[in-house]
Amino acid sequence: MRSIERTTIRGNMNLYISCDGGASPDVVTFVNSYSWEYGVYEVIRHDVQLGVDQHNLACMRLAEHLENVVVLEDDLVVSPAFQSYLLSMESLAQSERNLAGISLYRYPMVEQDHFSFELIPNEEFIYYQQRSSSNGCFYTWDMLQPYFEFLETFNSDFESYILPQNVMNWGDEVWEKSFYCYLQKANKYVAFPRYSLTSDFADIGVHMKKQTNKYAHQSMLFLGKKFSAPSQLLDSDNVYDAFYELAAETYKKYVPELLEYDFEVDLYGNKKMQNIAATYVLSSKRCTTPILGWARTLKPEINNIILVEQGDFYSLGLTEHFSDKTTNESLREKFLYYFPDTRLSSLIKMKLAEIISRFQR
Repeated sequence: MRSIERTTIRGNMNLYISCDGGASPDVVTFVNSYSWEYGVYEVIRHDVQLGVDQHNLACMRLAEHLENVVVLEDDLVVSPAFQSYLLSMESLAQSERNLAGISLYRYPMVEQDHFSFELIPNEEFIYYQQRSSSNGCFYTWDMLQPYFEFLETFNSDFESYILPQNVMNWGDEVWEKSFYCYLQKANKYVAFPRYSLTSDFADIGVHMKKQTNKYAHQSMLFLGKKFSAPSQLLDSDNVYDAFYELAAETYKKYVPELLEYDFEVDLYGNKKMQNIAATYVLSSKRCTTPILGWARTLKPEINNIILVEQGDFYSLGLTEHFSDKTTNESLREKFLYYFPDTRLSSLIKMKLAEIISRFQR
C-alpha cells in the first residue's frame, strides 16, 4: 500500500481489498481503517478460506462486473509508473484479439534452470509470452471470460499439453497451471514489460517455503515516465513460448538461411524431443548431423543466432538427430557464461551454508 501511495495517480482508481477467510485481526483492522482518496474503496470479506489459488480466481472474476481489474497480491511492490504503464497499454488491450492479459511483472529468469532470461536488445518495451502472470496483471472481462469458460470443461488433463517440467511439478490446484493450458489451446499470449512495474518480496506462504529464495523473484522496477507504443503481436520480434524460447518466425526475419526450414526452438535445451512435432529443431542439445551451427559467445543467447555467430554450440538439424541426454555444455560452463566472475567454490560453500542453516532453526 505504501508503494501505491508513492505513485502519481491520475483520475479515479477504484481500490478493492479482498480478505480471504481467516484473515488475521491485524489485517482486518488495517484495511477497515485505511483511507483511499482516488475513487471507490471497498473491503471484500470471504466467509471461508479459499486458499491462494481460488482467491486469485475470485479476484480475477471481479472483472465480470467491473469490466477490468488489476490483480495484485499482498507481497508485491509497484513501480511509481505503474498507472502510466497501464494507460499506455489501453489501445493494445482494446485491439489485440489474441491477448489474455497485460502483466505488470517481468519474469527475470528461465524458471526451468534459474538462469537469466533476456530479450532481443531492441526498442520494444513489450514482449509476448504464452505463460501466466501471477505477480500483478491487468485483465478485461473480454480477456478472462474465455478462460473461465475453458475451466468449465477442463478436466486437469495436463499431460495433454506441452508444459515446462517446473509447471508440471506444481499441484493441479494452481490456477497458473490451467492458465498455461488455456493459452496453448486458445493460442493466446500475455503481454509483459521489458522492465517490471511490480516486484515480488517472496514472503513465506503456500508457494514460498524457503527464504533463501527471497531474491529469486525480485525484478528491476521501471522508474521512467514514458512508454513507447506497444507493437501488435504479429509485428513484434519479442514473442516467446512457455519455455521462454523465441519464436522461430523471429529468427527467420534475421537469418534468411532459416526460411526454408520448419523448425522449433530449444535454445535452452529444456524441451523433450518426443514432444516436438516440427521436422527440424534449433537447439543447444548435441546433434549427430547438424545442418547449420552457431557459437555461444555473444549475450544474450539469442544474439548468437540473430547475428550469425558461426560455430558448433547451437545446431539446426532434423529432430530425430538430437538427443535429450546430451548437451554441448557442462554446468560449470553455464555458470561461467551467466556469472563469469563467480567462483564455483564460493557457490558450493554458499549452498552448504544454506543446507546447514536449515538444521539450526
